[in-house]
Amino acid sequence: MAETAATWLMGLPLTFLAWKAFYHDRVEAAALDLGTVADQLAQAVQKQWDHESATRRMNDPYPLPVAWRPADADLVEAWPLLAEVAQSWPGGPPGDPARWPEEVAGLAGAAAEIGEVFTQLVPTRRLVVLGEPGSGKTMLLVRLLQDLIEQRSEGGSVPVLVSLATWDPRQPLEGWLAEQLRRSHPGLRLPAPATMPGADAIDLAQALLDTRLILPLLDGFDELPPAMHSLALSALNRALPAKHPVVLASRVTAYRTAVQRPDVMVRLNGAAGIHLLPLIPEQAAAYLRRDAGGEDSAAADRWATAAIHLGTDTPVGQALSTPLGLFLARTIYNPRPYISAAPAPIPHPDELCDTTAFPTRAALDAHLFNAFIPAAYTPHHPHPPRWPVPRAHRTLVFLARHLETNRDSSPDLAWWELHQALPEPSRHLMVRLTAGLTAGLTAGLAAGLTFRLTVGLAAGLAAALAFGLAGGLTCGFASAPSTQLRWSSGTLATRLAFGLAFGLAAGFAGGLAAGLAAGLAIGLTVGLTTEKPDLTTVIGPATLLTQDRRTYVVGGLTAGLAAGFAAGLVAGLAAGIAFGIAVGIAFGLMIGLVGGLSQTAWGGLVIARSYLVVRRKVPWDLMAFLQDAHEHRGVLRQTGAVYQFRHLDLQRHLAQQPWPPPPDRRLDRSSPT
Repeated sequence: MAETAATWLMGLPLTFLAWKAFYHDRVEAAALDLGTVADQLAQAVQKQWDHESATRRMNDPYPLPVAWRPADADLVEAWPLLAEVAQSWPGGPPGDPARWPEEVAGLAGAAAEIGEVFTQLVPTRRLVVLGEPGSGKTMLLVRLLQDLIEQRSEGGSVPVLVSLATWDPRQPLEGWLAEQLRRSHPGLRLPAPATMPGADAIDLAQALLDTRLILPLLDGFDELPPAMHSLALSALNRALPAKHPVVLASRVTAYRTAVQRPDVMVRLNGAAGIHLLPLIPEQAAAYLRRDAGGEDSAAADRWATAAIHLGTDTPVGQALSTPLGLFLARTIYNPRPYISAAPAPIPHPDELCDTTAFPTRAALDAHLFNAFIPAAYTPHHPHPPRWPVPRAHRTLVFLARHLETNRDSSPDLAWWELHQALPEPSRHLMVRLTAGLTAGLTAGLAAGLTFRLTVGLAAGLAAALAFGLAGGLTCGFASAPSTQLRWSSGTLATRLAFGLAFGLAAGFAGGLAAGLAAGLAIGLTVGLTTEKPDLTTVIGPATLLTQDRRTYVVGGLTAGLAAGFAAGLVAGLAAGIAFGIAVGIAFGLMIGLVGGLSQTAWGGLVIARSYLVVRRKVPWDLMAFLQDAHEHRGVLRQTGAVYQFRHLDLQRHLAQQPWPPPPDRRLDRSSPT
């Protein structure tokens, strides 16, 4: 009888938590209709990309005037067919046919015209954006997203920019998109309002997709494995209904290869296309001079020689014909007020014209990538870096190699996947030791004090440690962070009063001691509930880590403690209340903390980081390093809950560096002397 009661009591708090979370979710979701959800999500998306635009200096000193022409006819649908298809849709076309160009040449445009091109000039509102590496495809998608947010009507669809790099085309597109939404906006995990009795329960993310309230802007088609390109296009055609707007961005060569395979012919159904053009030489030169201080400044004259080569086939003319090239060049060569007192002068852009040192475009691109890191980590920056250039370079090389080697060239740098950088034997050993020590020390400190009266403190600690090490054999890393539990605003007295009342009522049916134990356990856990969704906020990497760590501490520790305490009260009826409570608490702490390691990702990060710090591959304050590299250095960009390198070519360049990186004088020239 006592064993049955103990089992029931141990499961009751967790059952109650599940019910409480479900009830809380239903109450929150019932207050939201999908139109309101879409409006709040649009606010979050707008905040995210306004901040990211500022971080990437997209408007500093002014937006680059990226221009485009219509894509080659053999890569997209015939222009007359697009108008015919849109006219035949039930309910008519999405735009005004009177504004559609008669010829595909009417799609040509530049800069801020991208919003008009997509919403007014493309009959089907399906667009393929093609360009060379570094030509500004992602920058153009960000501008389009911001334009669509500004034009959006209340309750309308929300443009969401995602990278296709992590999508497996054999996986349903909608399921993958829903998970991308949940990761960046955890509030979308709430269940959607029920539409009819017996309907399958879905969350808000899936409901927004099902009702076409998400307009996907799909970047990085070329980052998928080449063998998957044709399959991906076919999967997109199957997943997106004919009237569903979409934008797909890719490098020209990858897309051309995908649609012109000799064994299969597949295009994005109903899509027009544009091809980004190299920057106009005069505009590129004016941009560099303006960033240096203006046409009449002495610093602007530094670009006189390089400007002569713009628009030519020389290495410098080619390298500075793209937004990426201009970003690197201005970061490296343009003076800034904060480096006027630097001990050594900044390099002069004339060196870019040295065809002996840089005989090819590839050689010059490599030079720009190499020089970019010292320029970004100059100690004379308004936000001086905490890491010297060689250390920062070493860390960035390791992270790039990790993405290329362990993550199949994915651009997504997710902190909860860092454990994959550990060799597999070391990974298993580290997690087992950590789980075992956590369990053993936690249980030993509690149980050993009680066992001291009978078998001694050392024996109790040793027994708990041995049990914990054995339990660690089954522990593993969580595959994703958790953001589910938090304390509510209720006071401890309120929670305990609730538990006492419940226990007294239950005591009449199942025994007073058992009822009070159950009530106390529920009282301790009743304050735990799911995160209240804030759909107007994007969850970044650092915030996600904080929430995951809190879930581990609050959820694992408190739920395990409550369950063990309740079980200890019941078990103590036979062995003594004090002894039973101590054993129960020890057991509950061990279960809560060890179980938390496999349910949250924070523990995996701590383990992986500890190993990598000892091996001198990353700094201990890794998250601070990543945040600094994004916000102050421009080396990383942030997309939802993950970081990415500023450009995929930068990631690949760093990944190709030898390990460990050899000493390089160029890495030391901006370091303090």
